[in-house]
Amino acid sequence: MREALDYYARLARFFPPDAPAWDDATNNKWLVAGKGALIMKPAERLGRRQAGCAPGRRAAVDAWHAVRPEGTLCAVRILLLGHLELRQRTSRRPRACSCISHSRRLSKKLVAGSQGFDLPPFANMTTLKIWAEEGPPKGTLYHYPNPYNHQILSIAAAPSPPKIAQQIYAQGLMTKMAVRHLQGEPMEKTLGWAETQVEGFMRS
Repeated sequence: MREALDYYARLARFFPPDAPAWDDATNNKWLVAGKGALIMKPAERLGRRQAGCAPGRRAAVDAWHAVRPEGTLCAVRILLLGHLELRQRTSRRPRACSCISHSRRLSKKLVAGSQGFDLPPFANMTTLKIWAEEGPPKGTLYHYPNPYNHQILSIAAAPSPPKIAQQIYAQGLMTKMAVRHLQGEPMEKTLGWAETQVEGFMRS
């Protein structure tokens, strides 16, 4: 954690000054507006959806996906999971199992419906043809799903118990830690603050 905070503080010196206040869409808008050249997100999907926006269309055509750079140990990609839950004592277990199986069979269509944006959480589903064929330009998404399996898929806040990890992610704890340290808070104070936050999650 200390290494990550130190690296982020050094990297963030190259960010736009208002970056700590960005929401989920700001980096897309930054790219589409022609102010930036590199983000860690498939923003040309946004450009395509902005059918009446000429800069958006230009960003969609010009954007390209590169392989994520590796750190000192490996390349890591965050995996966001939506999930279906099957309760042990459900009275409709056969129907629930059928629904989940059907959803998995539909995954190819669901990925196509999102124009390749959504990624199935299964290693054997990273080679769907859509990522090689989707455009413009054709092939721009090829590296997006990690077809070479050179990245480690990481779920935010793992290996915390799901109840705690969900709160860490939902409350943006890791991002807040980075911003606090970036703005000059001593590392040990930042780590101490995060510890109190996690203790609060454990009590809730």
